[in-house]
Amino acid sequence: MGVEDIHVVEEQSALLRVAMLVARDTPMEPLFTAVAAECARVLGVDAAGVMRYLGGERAVVAGVWVVPGQRYLPVNAELDFHRSDSALGRAQTTGHPARFARYDSPRNEVSQAMKHLGMRTSVAAPIVSNGVIWGALVATAPEEETLPAGCEQRLAPFAELVGQALANDHAKNELAASRTRLLEGSDEVRRRLERALHEGAHQHVVALALKLRVAIGRAQPDSAEAEVLRDLLADAMETNNELSELARELHPAVLSERGLAAALQALGARSALLVMLHALPGRRFAPVIETTAYLTVNEALANAERHGHVSECTLAADDRGDRLVVEVHDDGIGGAEPRPGGGLECLADRVHALGGTFTLTSPRGGGTTLTVELPID
Repeated sequence: MGVEDIHVVEEQSALLRVAMLVARDTPMEPLFTAVAAECARVLGVDAAGVMRYLGGERAVVAGVWVVPGQRYLPVNAELDFHRSDSALGRAQTTGHPARFARYDSPRNEVSQAMKHLGMRTSVAAPIVSNGVIWGALVATAPEEETLPAGCEQRLAPFAELVGQALANDHAKNELAASRTRLLEGSDEVRRRLERALHEGAHQHVVALALKLRVAIGRAQPDSAEAEVLRDLLADAMETNNELSELARELHPAVLSERGLAAALQALGARSALLVMLHALPGRRFAPVIETTAYLTVNEALANAERHGHVSECTLAADDRGDRLVVEVHDDGIGGAEPRPGGGLECLADRVHALGGTFTLTSPRGGGTTLTVELPID
């Protein structure tokens, strides 16, 4: 096998490694760094990077790799460039791989940056995602001879893989956003139903109870009519309690008005179990996050009351900055598991739709712990 054949095999191996990273949904910044490293090794240069365009003649470093000791522009560093006097500009303008041989203009920011980094020449291949030139894959060298003719074309397959990764990430984010919108829509319907119950049927029942009290006051205390009115009043009060409970199940007003901490306190106070509060958040979150956290605790406590032979529960809703961790533990008999179409399975689907994690640990005889982590952003 000749030297050229070895280079072809190495390049194909590098492309395969990048393709595997793309297939595994590697996060963008580590992916950019890995692609830059593979490109630098394939071309035999000391530095390579992924640049994202910011409008017409400005770009920001999205990922970079350099040999140890080499100067470089870090991630998030911004750089102005000229459309025709830079590989970055030519790749953006033409939509094709490009090179620029000698950066020596004192008025060009790219030239000044390249001089500071000890580089004189660069090649770039545009990164296209969903039909839009998103950025460029760039390799730099101290002398033009280090990047022989055709090097820029060798960057193109790597740039295509980066573009596919960006498209995949965009599609994943769009799917997550659409799921969140569906949850937000269903939550808004629940809130409207709660308000309709409170302002409609609930108020009518309250008015009816007041009228019955007046009627009882006017009737003879020991008469049959008074007895019937007292039975009707009892029925009205029971209906009122059931409507209030139904409204809370749909969407508790305290959650909208005062936030998750107050709603969880109220939920623990209403529970037939002893609920020990270990942590509550000190701020408000997006309504869909607060509702999901509330439903998690509500479902866990309801299951504990119905099935777990539980005497005590511990509840923690821990704000960890980037995520909200909700955990409910009981001292019951364990053995809980999600059933098709059941509350736990529906709750797990809701959590996963928000990009969170749902963990149920319930060994027989060892109690049950339900833990949900929700990304706050």
